[in-house]
Amino acid sequence: MLQSKSKSKVQAINPYQKMAQDRQQHGLRHHYVRQVHKRRIILLLALLVLICGVGGFQIFQAKRTLNQTQTKVVSQQKRLKQAKSQRDDLKLQASQLKNDDYLQKVIRSRYYYSKGSETIYSLPTDKANTVTQK
Repeated sequence: MLQSKSKSKVQAINPYQKMAQDRQQHGLRHHYVRQVHKRRIILLLALLVLICGVGGFQIFQAKRTLNQTQTKVVSQQKRLKQAKSQRDDLKLQASQLKNDDYLQKVIRSRYYYSKGSETIYSLPTDKANTVTQK
């Protein structure tokens, strides 16, 4: 009897049942493949977002650094312009100091230098620098 029962189970599978099992296995396989593709797409999108985030951050940092550098360049150009102006003034003064008349005028006004018979009076409204004020 055991043999007849086991044979009946094996023989019970007819072509319709076989097609139904194949469809079910095909459906399960299709569902598994869709899950794998979905995971891959999510992983690729996450990777793309990460790359775009890092790239965007680097662009932001570069722009900020560029702005800081441009600000420094502008301030240094102002300092350079002031230094050149001061240099030009000093060159003018140096060339004027070679002129004896101008040199005597400067010495008389700043240091109250006088010739032998001259008397110099200092008034409170005089704005000339004295030797002690320097």
